Amino acid sequence: MLRVRWFPDPGVRLGGEVRRAVERQVRGLDPGRLRALQEYEEAGDAIVLPEPDPYEGLVVKVVRHRGRLLVAAALWEHGGLVEECYVAELVEE
Repeated sequence: MLRVRWFPDPGVRLGGEVRRAVERQVRGLDPGRLRALQEYEEAGDAIVLPEPDPYEGLVVKVVRHRGRLLVAAALWEHGGLVEECYVAELVEE
């Protein structure tokens, strides 16, 4: 089973409600889909989580980066990307 290990000082801060939603959604992800993820920095492959609602300006996704499964968060404002960074790692329990 995967759990989310939050980074101590991410560039994009997520509130407790958003963190709980991410943790809940990660538990339900298909392991086969996670294994199939290609390198995010090269292929742009990602699993976009439905919560929080991306149309509210915050997009949270699971990506593979340098062999690790990470959670990336991106802030959008007025149709453009403001900031995106890795906020957590998915680890086996």
